[in-house]
Parts: sequence; C-alpha cells; structure tokens
Amino acid sequence: MHEILIGRDLSDQKKYGMKGTGYIAKHIVGQKNEAHVTTPVKIDLARPHIIGLFGKRGQGKSYSMGNIVEEMMLLPEDIKKNIGVIVIDTMGIYWSMKTPNEKDAELLTEWGLKPRGFDVKVTVPKGLTKIYNDDAIPFDATFSMKPSTLGTDDWALSFNLELDSEMGILLQKVMRQMRDKGNYTIDEIIENIKKEEGSDVAKDGLINRYLVAQEWGIFSDDGSSIHDIIKPGQATILDVSHFSQASGGWSVKSLVVGLLARHILNARIKARRMEESESMEGTSKGGHMPITWMLIDEAHQFLPREGMTAASLPLLQWVKIGREPGVSLLLATQMPNKLHQEAISQCDLVISHRLTSSKDIDSLSQIMQSYLKYGISDYFDNLPRVKGAAIILDDNSERLYPIRMRPRMSWHAGGSPIAIKE
Repeated sequence: MHEILIGRDLSDQKKYGMKGTGYIAKHIVGQKNEAHVTTPVKIDLARPHIIGLFGKRGQGKSYSMGNIVEEMMLLPEDIKKNIGVIVIDTMGIYWSMKTPNEKDAELLTEWGLKPRGFDVKVTVPKGLTKIYNDDAIPFDATFSMKPSTLGTDDWALSFNLELDSEMGILLQKVMRQMRDKGNYTIDEIIENIKKEEGSDVAKDGLINRYLVAQEWGIFSDDGSSIHDIIKPGQATILDVSHFSQASGGWSVKSLVVGLLARHILNARIKARRMEESESMEGTSKGGHMPITWMLIDEAHQFLPREGMTAASLPLLQWVKIGREPGVSLLLATQMPNKLHQEAISQCDLVISHRLTSSKDIDSLSQIMQSYLKYGISDYFDNLPRVKGAAIILDDNSERLYPIRMRPRMSWHAGGSPIAIKE
C-alpha cells in the first residue's frame, strides 16, 4: 500500500525508504461528513526536527504526543538504541503509557493495531517522593539538581527578580562569592547572604526565596547525571506536575527544563564532535549521549512569545542550532499565538488539531502560507468532526495533509472525567 511520509527529504527517502519512521495517522480524503481515511501517514524519527503540535482544549493534542512517543519506542532496536526520549509531563498523565489500552481494543483492531503498554521510565523530583507515594502514583526513578549548577540568571528568573533591583544586586554579589566554592548547598548560599552587605529587607527577602526553593524538592548535594535521565533507547517521563502546588510552580518547571535543555545540548555537541572524529577514523567507540528528543506539553509556558523564563534561552538554542548536534523538540500547546515566534517559524513540521481562536489561526498561517492553496481556517473547516482529525504542514515537501491520528496503543490518562458512570 502507498504511504505518505512526512519530515523526510527526497535524498533520505531514496537512501532509507521507510526505515526509521513511525505510523501516526491516516490521510483524510473528502470533506466534512463525506470524508474517509485512506493512506497511512508516517513520520521521520531518524533526523532532528522542530515539531509544533497544536490544538484547542479537548481536540487530542496530548493524546497525539503520546502517539508519537509510542512510535519512537516501536523503532527497530538498531535505530532505537541511538535515540533518547524525554517527555516533560506537566499534567501527570503519561505514566499510564505502561498500561495497554484495552478499552479501545476494537478500534485498534480496525487500524491494524493491538493494545500494548510501553516500558517508559517515570521519573519524579527526589524531594517529592512522599507525595507520589501518598497519592499512590507509580514511579521508577527520581531526579535532583545541584544548586551549584544554577547561575545568577537562572535564580533571578526563577525568583522573578530584576537584576538591577536591590535584591537582584545582592543576588549577583552572593553568586560571585559562591563561584569559587565549586559544589555548594542552598544552606551555604543563605549563610553567605547573611554575611553580605545590604539592607535587612533585601537580605530577608532573598533568604526567604531560597527557603522556598528548598521546598521545591529538586535540589540535593549530589544531583542527577544527565546520562541517568537520557539513555539510549529509553523514554523518560519527567513528571513535573506536582510543582503546580509549589510557590511559583511554572518558574520551577521552567528552571528544570532550562537546565536539562542546556546540559543535553552541551552533551550532544560534545558527542557529535566525537562521532565525526570516529567516522573519519573508521572507528565506533559508542557510549555518547544519544540523539535526543524532548517533547514538551504546555510549551508556551516555557517558551512564551512575551517575556522570558529560565527555559527560554536554552530552548531557543535548540530551535536555532539543534539540527547539527542532533536534538529535536516537539512543542505542544493549545495556544500557538502565545508561543515564541522564533520557535513557530522554525518548525519544519506542524501537526494541528482544530483551532478556533483567530489569533491562534493567524500565528499558524504565518508559517507556510506561501504554498497553501487556501487559508488555514478553510482546511480546519473541511475536517470531519471526529476525534483525532488534524492537518499536517510539512515544510520538507511543502505540502499540507488532512489526517486522522491513529488511536493510542497504550492507556491515555488525560481524558476529561464524566459524572455518568458506566
């Protein structure tokens, strides 16, 4: 059967065919009530990409993100071993990927699929394990960070401080003092704040922020190695959902994502250099940071159009230079107009479920309007009113495809609850 392949240029298609791709959807032929699905749609997973995954609330955005993770885990072992996957789970819903989707067994059969669970590694903040245990939420591992890995800008963004404010200036003085200490704790930072010159108001305010930071549950003396979180052939679900209960929850989430993004990119730049050297020498030592995919839900909170978070600059580096070192981003949001314009403009693939806000449609229209026959809103209007319906914009082929995302093989825990019990 003929298949549609998105995200892969002609030279790679000729060289690799369908190897290293994932089956995510079927092509829709016809419009509205007369539409039906036909040709399988596959996505390239072997090369780095910047993917925008959009759709208003309830249209299947998070469901589709899980769909793509499933396909990454179904790659042949000789390809999967070269890829690491990390999912930034802001809602605490992807742990359920371990469980087969038996409730949709009949639908999966229609698509030629079967229910199955996946061996994802659910990782939670080290200092919040009691909360997860009390709530009976299963997890496989924990992560933490050394306070010494954060710079002045990281703390300022996390604490929402202006660097030219009295407290911001105090922060800069203290962090300069800490640089020579190597590894240090938050308690040591607090002690240095007490010794530093400054008003009691500024010192008390900054100390209070660090005391709150200790409660975030992400700091420890040893910290996690990036190689513990990103491993070849592994999908890590990084559950940051419980930070929503903390003071400045989104700032904490952005801090975690920003630090991870920075360390992963640095490790991949180093790995790419070694891979090129080995290629020239005709050797293969292995053991490098794998090509890494980061999939982020509620991406506009981390990389907003206006303002900055602790994740903004590291993620923009991925957007700008990620293709060469081998890092990929999938940015999922229900509000693309709130996502940083540079991220949207650099997307080589866009999967968008229905959007109705004129601002969201306009932001999407600006990406690839040059080769579209009609406006984006017309393509949305022609989609059938069925779950999973979407359009794909492929910058590699300069084509638009109306599609229906395939059903999940694993259980999706992100659906809306209902008061009517079966």
